Amino acid sequence: MSYQSLYRRYRPTRFSEVRGQEHLVSALRNAVTEDRLGHAYLFSGPRGTGKTSTARILAKVLNCENPAGGEPCCVCDSCLSIDAGTSFDVHELDAASNNGVDAIRDLISSASLATPGRYKVYILDEVHMLSTAASNALLKTLEEPPSHVIFVLATTDPQKVLPTIRSRTQHFEVHLLSAADLEGLVDHVVADAGLELSPEGRAYVLRVGAGSARDTLSALDRVVAAGGIPDSEDAVDELVEALCERDTGRALIAVEGALSRGRNPRVLGEALIARLRDVFLASVGADLSRLTDTDRARATEQGRRLGAAGATRALESLGEAFVGIQDALDPRIPLEVALVRLTRDDADISLSSLADRISRLERDGVVAAADPALASPGPARPTAPPPPVANDDTDEEHTDGSAMPAAGSRPADVARQELARRSGAEEGARPARPAARPAPGRPARPARPGSAPAAPAASSPAAPEPEPQAEPQPSADTAPPAAPAPAGGTMPALVDLTRIWSDTLLPALPQRSRARFSGGHWVEVSEGVAVFGLPNEPHATRCEELRPEVESMLSAHFGTTVPIRLVVDGSAPDPSAPRAVAASRRAAADENPVDESIDLDDLTNARGTATAGVDRIAAVFPGASLVDEE
Repeated sequence: MSYQSLYRRYRPTRFSEVRGQEHLVSALRNAVTEDRLGHAYLFSGPRGTGKTSTARILAKVLNCENPAGGEPCCVCDSCLSIDAGTSFDVHELDAASNNGVDAIRDLISSASLATPGRYKVYILDEVHMLSTAASNALLKTLEEPPSHVIFVLATTDPQKVLPTIRSRTQHFEVHLLSAADLEGLVDHVVADAGLELSPEGRAYVLRVGAGSARDTLSALDRVVAAGGIPDSEDAVDELVEALCERDTGRALIAVEGALSRGRNPRVLGEALIARLRDVFLASVGADLSRLTDTDRARATEQGRRLGAAGATRALESLGEAFVGIQDALDPRIPLEVALVRLTRDDADISLSSLADRISRLERDGVVAAADPALASPGPARPTAPPPPVANDDTDEEHTDGSAMPAAGSRPADVARQELARRSGAEEGARPARPAARPAPGRPARPARPGSAPAAPAASSPAAPEPEPQAEPQPSADTAPPAAPAPAGGTMPALVDLTRIWSDTLLPALPQRSRARFSGGHWVEVSEGVAVFGLPNEPHATRCEELRPEVESMLSAHFGTTVPIRLVVDGSAPDPSAPRAVAASRRAAADENPVDESIDLDDLTNARGTATAGVDRIAAVFPGASLVDEE
């Protein structure tokens, strides 16, 4: 055979030629020079990083006739025979194809035989493929081999090797090569072999190699043979750019072009995931020394545009798409659907998609979370201050690229302010409601200090005069001190309390408070006090005990102190009823006030309204007679 692959022709023959594994090379060289050899070694790491080549160099230097400084001479008969693969001192066993007990038994029986050289070296490649029985058969010999035998085990999956085998070896982990090491290797091979390689081809070879020396030289062989880089590489670049620009058409065209050139959808997706991983690592500031300067700069720029949230979402979506590729009628569909979801906001409403949109809005300085100047409210209205509006980070960007309006001037905020203004005007025009009667034997609860009417300067000129207090105000020295209100909130309107009471506020209460307050409803918000209606006096008395818990929860939710007054309002309408029906029912209740002069203890049951159980049974069965009343 006249031609030999580059990765075989330029395989390291000395420790000094092994690139990127200085920790392993220095340990083995010192062990040889100081005569401190171990009887078994385990080399683990990614493919193409020099595990088997280093094992062969170790076998060469142990049997070399003229070693110097821990390096083989590479010119003696022993070194030449090992390089040619004809030495009786080195035995290589592929554990992937010889993984049975019989193969290990043959190895053990031949280990005790003599060898022409000083040491007999057994190299077991992919040792994790050995069966459990074969691994157990190797244990005893691996622990106490003959004095002239050395085992070197190599694997790409060390966690599958039995712990009993790992404990009997000196374990060295090899790692992927950096971009600088691979650049030096490619430049050396190109110069030594007299190859022609363009800068684009050189960048492609280093990118495809991904830290593996063998994969890098194999890619170099392909580029030299093809006379340039494959066209499918452009498809991956187009897909990443389409994700960064959120261009659905560009992504689908790139997929169609790659598939028309014979690219398998799964292979294309795997290449895209590998590239997106580099983009994700660049977005979080991880070490990308294995990439060239050009690829690292490109990954950093794409990571800035895509963001960590976008890269994470893309990796998750593509990973989920590959699960269904094998069972799909057309393997293109899962890939294309995933790309559409990644490039169109309206095609994906998952939490990860919303988080990605929020991240992009904040990164572009559109929402208030990224620019505090945008959080300033709009022009003040002549009515009461609007309720607090949370930053809506999920608002979409304007299609024309214009800046989003301030929080107080957005249409939704204006609508909330108008709703609050109308609700406050209707509440101010409503007639005063009768105060709740205190329970028997219980004094009337004094009004809370926070229920004082607002200052006239803060009220609207068109608003009616504040209603007089129905309950006496306590003196300053007898009133309980009010808890400090959290800064930044405003008193909620009735519509706000009613809207979120059942779904948000009530479920947040403790179980006992939730059970008692579930039978009531909000009546009005007047003069800084939220009025809560309950069906009867006993119910109001029991709820009074837990009123501080509800006030604390409301204050924490709205960011300000929200005092509550409990009233008996069994005739009040359902909060979800129309406003006109609610007003008519309140008017009817005001026209028929409760007669407080009636003592409930003086009332007696009307005749015939209550019937004993025996009488009801006798009425059901006419003609029956009572035999035994007990």
